[in-house]
Amino acid sequence: MPSSRKSILVTTSWYPTPENPVAGSFFKEQCELLSEEYDMTVLKLNPANTLGIKYLMKRIRGKDIDLKLISDREGLSEYECVIYRPVWYALINNAYSRYTIRKKGLAFVGAVDTDADKKFWRKHIGRLAERLKKKFNLVYGISAQGTAVYAKLLADHFNVPYILSEHSPFLIPGSVMNHTFKEALEGAHTFLAISNDKIRQVLMQNIHLKNIEYIGNVIDDRKFRYEPVPHDEKTFLIVASHSFYKNYDLFLQTMEELKRIADKPFKVIIAGYGANKGYSQGVDEFVKKVGSSSISDRVEMIPSVSRDEIAALYNRADAFVMTSIQEGQPVAPLEAACCGLPVFSTRCGGVEDYVDDSIGRIVGILDYGKLASYLNDFLTGKITFDGAHIHDAVAAKYGREAFTANYIRIVGEAIG
Repeated sequence: MPSSRKSILVTTSWYPTPENPVAGSFFKEQCELLSEEYDMTVLKLNPANTLGIKYLMKRIRGKDIDLKLISDREGLSEYECVIYRPVWYALINNAYSRYTIRKKGLAFVGAVDTDADKKFWRKHIGRLAERLKKKFNLVYGISAQGTAVYAKLLADHFNVPYILSEHSPFLIPGSVMNHTFKEALEGAHTFLAISNDKIRQVLMQNIHLKNIEYIGNVIDDRKFRYEPVPHDEKTFLIVASHSFYKNYDLFLQTMEELKRIADKPFKVIIAGYGANKGYSQGVDEFVKKVGSSSISDRVEMIPSVSRDEIAALYNRADAFVMTSIQEGQPVAPLEAACCGLPVFSTRCGGVEDYVDDSIGRIVGILDYGKLASYLNDFLTGKITFDGAHIHDAVAAKYGREAFTANYIRIVGEAIG
């Protein structure tokens, strides 16, 4: 008897691989959760420009679409795909964009694709869709900047609706708004917002979304529980890759200021700074900087933490600290809060949606003095938190049950 479960095709440009098991791990966890309700097929899809002669050789051998199965189990199939494109398309697009934007006076657009390039992607995405040998009820593009256009083309091929979400800074620094990408965003049935700040970022680009649903990030509240591990000194934890977004310089400033003003001892755990290959930069220099700081004697450095061990790490700490410049809705402080940790953070986006005075404190983007002052108040007991309440509040809003219920409702409205 055929299955009555709906089938969803997920497209993303960011997903764990054997070479980089950390990148996009929370996308994978989201898909694993949704596979309990739907038949999920995940397609990690990336383009690659290549010289014309190399492309022709690949095309002749049928290798211009390199589709590999990562894993296949009940409810969840995962693929990795590279689609090769002749480099001359990119060169022609660049010249065409400059001419068209100047001639038409287009605003909020920095790139326009040629009809030939659009035809290329329609044809190749169609070929890819045929190779999947499946039918779908919905296409879900995770992190739209890398996948919205492909999600739209796949949805057009299967004649089904598509929904999108965005997790990265919008627009990603150094990128420009592409006209085809803008059309794909505006054509989506629903935009799943992970934070109210992310909605603001998207709408600032003069993008008119059909429907916006606030859904946040999902946290596995069965895995992240309030189970504190007894220890002697209060411990502050940061979990973040080493990139300029995370602003580790401000973190070190904060902790050095805290050491200067605090009468009570404390410890610091810095974790995950070297985990995300290709994203974490300048790791060796960062380690040296920590070693030469005034807090070096009280810091524990953990370059990478597996997903199986991260909950235990949170429960070793007393509070989570985040000093980012920009976030979508950062996963690490949500997980830490689900383990009962108060969150002390800069106003970087996403944290404002759930951190109130019963869950933590928020300061200005560069206000390390205020952040250190709050942490000192926590050290002395001037401000206190109920770990069980923090867990319950976060789980109720972002736990498995809440996220799944929201997603089922949104998908139901999209597919009818």
